[in-house]
Amino acid sequence: GDSYIDNTTINEDWVEGRLGLDTNCELESIVLVSQLTPKQTIYDRIDLYINGCGGSPVPILTITGDVHPGTYCMTKSNNRIFLTVEAYRSGPLLVSVVRDPSGNGGDFFHVQDTQTPSGNYKCPIL
Repeated sequence: GDSYIDNTTINEDWVEGRLGLDTNCELESIVLVSQLTPKQTIYDRIDLYINGCGGSPVPILTITGDVHPGTYCMTKSNNRIFLTVEAYRSGPLLVSVVRDPSGNGGDFFHVQDTQTPSGNYKCPIL
């Protein structure tokens, strides 16, 4: 049958279906975990959801494992944060979604490198 590698519409339809369950626009953050880097069409489906909910920014954390960089520094683009965990000198990571205590600014993502010394010591602060 179809797999997520051969036919990416399976992933797109799954994401769209899960977002469709949130009929009251209550999502405060989205975390995607995938071995492969999600295709832009996944983010297009998320953008449709966000626009349908009034367009307020929803922070998105995407965790992937298919690129093999020398570091796994997070990168940021608008409200989207990208993290690669399968990297040279990477150790176990603890990833948490932290609710905004004020309820006004959305959620925060906390990522802790459990390896000592830190394998991402040269990363910029996001």
